[in-house]
Order: sequence, then C-alpha cells, then structure tokens
Amino acid sequence: MLIPYVTLADPRAAMALYEKALGAKITAIMDGPDDSVMHAEMEIAGQRFMLSGEWPGITSAPQGRSPVNFMLYVDNADKAAEQAVKAGMTLSSEAEDMFWGDRLAKATDGHGYEWTFAHQVEEVSPAEMSKRAADFAAAMG
Repeated sequence: MLIPYVTLADPRAAMALYEKALGAKITAIMDGPDDSVMHAEMEIAGQRFMLSGEWPGITSAPQGRSPVNFMLYVDNADKAAEQAVKAGMTLSSEAEDMFWGDRLAKATDGHGYEWTFAHQVEEVSPAEMSKRAADFAAAMG
C-alpha cells in the first residue's frame, strides 16, 4: 500500500478545503504546539493520505506548485472539478476527453498541490492506444 504524505504551510485550511472540495474525511489528527498539526490522516473514497504542517529544518511546504499531484477517479470528472472550484480551488485544466480513454480535469488547491479528476469514457485497445499516443506526440511537435 502506498500512502501519500504531504506537507502544508496551513494544514488546517487545507483540511477544511479538502473536506468541502473533495469530500475528504479527517480520520486522525495529532495537534502540535501553537495550534500546529503534527500529523493528520484523511480519507477520500476509501483511500487514505497523511499530512502535517511544516517543521523548520525538517520539512517544508512546496513553494509554488509541487511536482507531485493527486489523481482521483470519480464518477464524473466535470462535476468533481466544478465542486472543487466552488469550494475554493482554481481550475487549471478544463475537462476534456483524452486519447487513452479518460475524461479529465485539473484543479489547484492553493496549497501547492494539483488534483486531477478523471473517469473512463471509452475502452481503448493496446494497438489503438499506441497509434493515438504516436499521433499525440507528433502533434506536440
């Protein structure tokens, strides 16, 4: 089992956003000094992730956008992205059908992380996937 662990400058604000935007549930929280979050665990659609606040000299939140992002398979990517935006996230990629058979959209959370919402729209054979991937790469230049 792989469990993502993220560091946030304002973990309490991020947890509140994740609850509202993503339907996340707080399953554990360990408070630190001065109202900090030493450790917390949240769950989205039965999948757990962990988080904490920054600890000087040990770990810090991403500056700008983290190279790590989160992928959530949902029933409807358009609706999930819409909910995230209504809750305070910023749409970073409009929903669109992708060559591999998923429809996806992306939103940034304002805490340095990007969230991708996807659902399958078609089953693509390996041969068709190879052709579409080559066409996509060629179109990118």
